[in-house]
Amino acid sequence: MFFDATRAFFVTKNGENLTSRSWIVVGTMLLSLWATSPSWAADSWQLTEQMEGKTRRIKTELKVEGTMRINPDGKKVRQYPMSLNGKYVAVERVLSPTTAVRYYEEATAESTANKKPITDTLPTVKRLIAVDTTGDQPILFNPEYTLSRTELDLINVPGNPAVLSKLLPALPVKINQSWSPDNQTLAQVLGIDAVNSHEVAATLTEVDGNGLAKISLSGKVSGAIQGVATEIELKGRLNLDTRHKAITWFAASIQEDRSIGHAIPGFETTAVIRTQIENAEPVSQLNEASIGKLQLAANDGNEMLSFDGEEAGFRVLHPRDWFAMAETAKQTVFRMVGDGELIAQANVNRLTNLKAGEQMTLEGFEAEVKKALKERLGQVVDASQTVNSQGLRELRVTAVGTANAMPITWIYYLVSDDAGNRYSTVFTFETQLAEKFGQADRSFMSGFDLIETKQPTVAATEDADEDDAPQLIQADASPAEQR
Repeated sequence: MFFDATRAFFVTKNGENLTSRSWIVVGTMLLSLWATSPSWAADSWQLTEQMEGKTRRIKTELKVEGTMRINPDGKKVRQYPMSLNGKYVAVERVLSPTTAVRYYEEATAESTANKKPITDTLPTVKRLIAVDTTGDQPILFNPEYTLSRTELDLINVPGNPAVLSKLLPALPVKINQSWSPDNQTLAQVLGIDAVNSHEVAATLTEVDGNGLAKISLSGKVSGAIQGVATEIELKGRLNLDTRHKAITWFAASIQEDRSIGHAIPGFETTAVIRTQIENAEPVSQLNEASIGKLQLAANDGNEMLSFDGEEAGFRVLHPRDWFAMAETAKQTVFRMVGDGELIAQANVNRLTNLKAGEQMTLEGFEAEVKKALKERLGQVVDASQTVNSQGLRELRVTAVGTANAMPITWIYYLVSDDAGNRYSTVFTFETQLAEKFGQADRSFMSGFDLIETKQPTVAATEDADEDDAPQLIQADASPAEQR
């Protein structure tokens, strides 16, 4: 039919039904273009994205409305209305299929929790963000400065453009044909740790005259984040420019019902995200001179997070499995959560200052630990002292015992400087979790330092009495859906 329909164009001037050499060439070229165009094999489309070596501008708007649930005393669940409006503009240079680097021109979120307004903005010095997608989840980090948990949460939003291409089908598809994204892809796109099961279908609904492929997403997801069950209903759209092989648009409505976790509140929210992606000219922050010497692959060092206890007067760099739970001038509580399991708790306590030059001895500190644990103490298994990398004197005592008939390990630290400032940190975990805990206390304390405070507040008493001992924790290893 193709050649029959074009027969009239092959008639020569004198009426002879002959095909000229030039028209043969043109016809061959047209046939070649038709055969190699994105549409082939009875209108099937190979949907792929190829961004390596290219630069793009990403504009994202995020709106969240719903309810936050917390359970601070382990008994009564409290609910608070919450909302969030986030705006993000970033220029991203894609270096490889698994590595990209972004410069955020804007990253701001205005949120309310229980009618209390909060505004978070990514500091100017931290706006260069590397994206590493080699692992199960994309890792975002600043290759020069350590992000805080708040700063990481600010930019770690659903619909990360670095993983959107994984939603595309591996094989060619026809109009109205559907396919099912795999569990890991959905987890990465939704920003959760794992997907246990889902009913999400992606469908190619249209390819317009400009080669713009339009894809719909719809379905339910059962997953987990930090071991906490979450139920999600997803509706979304994705546009792919088939000529330039680039995703240009992503929009989604994400209804989520998330249980309360060991280190995160529960939520019942609806999030609406819209992301526009377009070609961009390179910016100076992303040129070779700016990023050529930076470490853009994620590692244990650049994945660390910072916590500034400005009121309490200390700073700590910590791995991402530690979460700050509560902060006052006297005490700050952290929890270590791994694979959804509560592994340990760390209480950082500010103690009464000594006179400049005075220090507690290791023997005296060990005696205070025994006094604090009382009948719970089994034995002290280790006691040592050193000077850490910040020049602070550090005493360390490890004790084992029982509480509520459960074997418990306590690791006490006393950190002090020559001016008499003193802090104790108490790590508490079930002894059976010792292997999972490993050397987490040493890693945590290696990043501990003192900072100046406007109005120092100290503990009421010098002794490490019962009030200074950490609240007993019990890690619940049962599956999240059973809790």
